[in-house]
Amino acid sequence: MKHFRLTLLAFVGLTCMQTGPAVAQRPVDNASEAKLTEDWRETYAYTVGMQAVIYGFPAVKNINVRYGMIEKPNGQADMPLNTWFHSRRASDATDKVHSSVTPDLLYSAAWFDVRKEPVVLTVPASPDLYYSVQFMEMYSDIFAYLGTRATGGRAGKHLLVRDDWQGEIPAGIDSVIRAPNAAGLLLLRTAIVDRKALMASHKVQDGVAIAPLSKWLRGDTAPETDRDVIDPAPPSSALPFFANLNRAMTESPPPAKDAAFVAMMASVGIGPGQSTDFSALHPATLKGLQRAMVDGLAFLKQVSVAGGSTKFVNHWAYGNKAWGRTAETHDLLTRAATQSLSGMQEHHIEEVVKLRAHHDGEGQLLDGSTGRYTVRFEPGQIPKAKTFWSIVVYDEQYDLIDNPLGRYSRGSVDRDMKYDADGGLTLLVQADTPPKKMIGNWLPIPKSKFNLFLRSYLPGQDLIDQSYVPPPVRKMP
Repeated sequence: MKHFRLTLLAFVGLTCMQTGPAVAQRPVDNASEAKLTEDWRETYAYTVGMQAVIYGFPAVKNINVRYGMIEKPNGQADMPLNTWFHSRRASDATDKVHSSVTPDLLYSAAWFDVRKEPVVLTVPASPDLYYSVQFMEMYSDIFAYLGTRATGGRAGKHLLVRDDWQGEIPAGIDSVIRAPNAAGLLLLRTAIVDRKALMASHKVQDGVAIAPLSKWLRGDTAPETDRDVIDPAPPSSALPFFANLNRAMTESPPPAKDAAFVAMMASVGIGPGQSTDFSALHPATLKGLQRAMVDGLAFLKQVSVAGGSTKFVNHWAYGNKAWGRTAETHDLLTRAATQSLSGMQEHHIEEVVKLRAHHDGEGQLLDGSTGRYTVRFEPGQIPKAKTFWSIVVYDEQYDLIDNPLGRYSRGSVDRDMKYDADGGLTLLVQADTPPKKMIGNWLPIPKSKFNLFLRSYLPGQDLIDQSYVPPPVRKMP
């Protein structure tokens, strides 16, 4: 069916027909009846709560990340709403955002809010250097692109509006983009040609702009100052995850097609318009939600480490073909786990194809405390990409890993790698420093669990159709 369904356990009462003598009715045991009532309430709340974690995790993560960039900055990014923040350096191990950031691009971010009025987004002409502006709604799917692939790298001015906006389009606007939610994230990724010379990348960053429509019309360039966003619930509250979910879903209501599930969540105090004070809930309902909050988040981590429902080749998990479009395919588990928890948002596959490895070629978890590894690309096996490809190392929290070289990836932009005599390429994936002549091929890892992310920007067709066979990660004897 084309509309969204989530199936819960259905409890069916069985009618037993008696053929023998009637059995005397047992006396009512009020204590037993009360216990049965508590049991079903807890089980029901737990079952609905688990599904609510799957449904709403991206929105909860995003209001927390936004808060940490806008209202109470706790990292590199620091900006008001409807304002670009540009990272003028490549990401490194100091960026603790748990979102698999890549060091092979410069990131720029703007949290948009078009509840009051639309915003005008300006992008520059960049015929040679790759860039993309990705439009993410609060549940982590992607609803629009601008940039090298999507708009040919052409300069333009684009109006971002609420889905129900019916205003007049002013002169000079090249397109109107409708946001499924009135709030979300714009993410600009700009390619790095030379890790030591970022001027070309900075020029692209300097060419983007964002402004509320009214200010754009009158040429007002005064900076924005609004930093008022949803405050996350304190961790000490009774149900912090579900309190955050209620706040997030109230700000960004689910689509109408999800109404049946929204009604079911409401039956246990979860969803848009619901209170963040759960004290009025039945104690058994509260207990079930507490269990679901813990087990649901652990379950999403388990799915992420396992790779989720996708194609596996040599223990590399291909990025799901529906990444960035998961609501369209009703794949909400993928949306919560491999798209949001271990990333934050993911590209459509025509923009980027990604493969992640949590395991070596024998199926064992990657762990730098137990040995060294190699990744050997045979001749002709090096990933095809119109822009670049790379392999990046992440820790268990999906952050970059500190190392003596400040090196987090190896790929097509790295001119110091030595190729094998037959044209292949061998990367040394290990914690200890290799011989000097192989330093260029060294991908440092921690002496603990880690994972690898292989990316190809503007990928070859074999990556898009998933016929490409990545090399296994081999553990060295």
